[in-house]
Amino acid sequence: HTQLQMDGTRNVWIVKPGYGSRGRGIKCFDDMQNIIAYATGRKKAAVVQKYVENCMTLTGRKFDIRCWVLVSNWNPLTVWTYEPYIRICTSDHSLDAAALANQYAHLCNRCVQANGAYNASADGGTGSMWSVDAVKRYFSQVEQPAMPGAEPGEVWDKIERQLKQLSVLAMHSAQESVQNRPGCFEWFGMDFMVDTDLQCWMLECNVSPDLSTGTRVLDRLVPNAMEGAFDMLLAEPRDRPAYADGCWELAFHGKKVTADVLQKRYWLKKSLLSELRAGRPYSLRDALQVKVGALTKTFLSAKGQGARNKGQKGWAKVRAVVRKKKKPETSSEDSGSDSGDEEE
Repeated sequence: HTQLQMDGTRNVWIVKPGYGSRGRGIKCFDDMQNIIAYATGRKKAAVVQKYVENCMTLTGRKFDIRCWVLVSNWNPLTVWTYEPYIRICTSDHSLDAAALANQYAHLCNRCVQANGAYNASADGGTGSMWSVDAVKRYFSQVEQPAMPGAEPGEVWDKIERQLKQLSVLAMHSAQESVQNRPGCFEWFGMDFMVDTDLQCWMLECNVSPDLSTGTRVLDRLVPNAMEGAFDMLLAEPRDRPAYADGCWELAFHGKKVTADVLQKRYWLKKSLLSELRAGRPYSLRDALQVKVGALTKTFLSAKGQGARNKGQKGWAKVRAVVRKKKKPETSSEDSGSDSGDEEE
C-alpha cells in the first residue's frame, strides 16, 4: 500500500465485516494466513485495512475522533461539520502479539468500550469519551513531539483543519454517485485517527451514525446538534449560515455542476478503478496522470456502454505512450536491428 507513514514494524492489519456495526466481528492480525482464513471464512464480504501502528495516544490509550458531517445539498455540494468528540479505549495500547486480541485496547467503538474495565470520569469525559475541551487540557499538560513548544490550541487546530478537509474531500468523491434530491439531507458519522506526526487518517464513513445520549459529552452534543440541524435545514438556503451560527459550521459550499460534468467524472473514476484493480503497473498510472486531460473526451464522450468502449480505446493510447517511453534508445549502427518492447 502507498500510505507508508502509518507503517510500523509489526505489520498489523485490522479486518472488519463489510456490513457490520458497533464493533462486532472486528479483529486485528499480524499474520497473512490468519487474515485470509478469517476474511474468507465469513458469509459476507470483509474489509481489510492497514492498522495505524504509530497512532497518537491519550494517557497511553488509543483513541479515534467521531465527526458529524451533514450534506444539505449535493449539487451545489454543501457540507457542514459539527463539534467532534473523542472515543478512547479503556486498556493501554499495545501491539504485542498477545494484546492484539484485546478489543478494549484496539477498538474505540462506544458499544465495545462501555464494557471496559476503566470507566472513571476523566477530564470532562467518562473515561472512554472526551470532549474537545478535555483534549485541549490534555495537550496543555503533555507536549506533543510533533509540535514542540506549541500552544494547546494550536495542536488541536491543526487536527481540526485536517478533519474538515478530509470530510469535504470524502463528500466530493461521492458527489457524482449520489442522486441530488431537493429538500433532502444526509447526516454522516466519520471516524478519524491521528498519528504521532499529527497527521489525520480517515477510517470510515457511517451512513447511520449513533445519535443516542448516555454520556456527559453526548448529553450536551446530541440535542444541540439535532435542534441546530433542523433549524438550519428548515430555513431558506440563503439564510442557513445565520441559523447554523454557533452550531453547525459551513465547511464547504461549491458551485453548481452540470449533469454532463458529473457523468464524465463518474465514468472516469469507474475506468480508473477498473484498471487499478486489474493490477496495472505504476508506469501506466503515471502516464494516465499526464494524459488524463487529453484523454477525457476519449473516455467519456458518450453515455453508457459507449463510454466504456471508448474508455478501452483510451487505455490503448495510454499503453502506447508507456511502451514508447520504455523503448530503448538505439545507435545509428544498430538502428536496423529488432528491439522488442516490454509487454505491459
